Amino acid sequence: MSPIVLDANAIIAHGRAFPERARSAFDRGETLVLPHSVKRELVDEVLGNDAAPSNHRHSARAIQALIDEGYLRVHKPDYEAYSDVIDEARRRIADDSLPEHAVKADQYIPAIVCEFAQGGSARLVTADRKLSDTVRTIAENRGIADSVSIHRPRSVL
Repeated sequence: MSPIVLDANAIIAHGRAFPERARSAFDRGETLVLPHSVKRELVDEVLGNDAAPSNHRHSARAIQALIDEGYLRVHKPDYEAYSDVIDEARRRIADDSLPEHAVKADQYIPAIVCEFAQGGSARLVTADRKLSDTVRTIAENRGIADSVSIHRPRSVL
């Protein structure tokens, strides 16, 4: 099976049910990939912020437990091989309301999807239309569109 790359909103959309759904997907043989940048946003920054709401801290600890238990695989893109993809993604995601320097985790997701698709196939789970369009366009430009599929959060887990 192709790895499932999770965007932040894919996790948030499941709310408190996410840990159970992640474990079930793992038990079915799925490989769930959490981009390092998404982990930083949903876990590291929350746990490092003493003012974070308690429900956010609870969610961050639950995600970290899934990582520690092996249900979620944290992955960083190969920055050297995919720097052009990261730059293109940042430009495509940025707009008048979101300048390039404010684009956070999403800029790395297309690189991770391309990296997995180069070696076989990859599934991206996101509700973000701009990210979906960006991944689709980059995959087409790289000739790997047939190896990439994009799914809504509740359709996969």
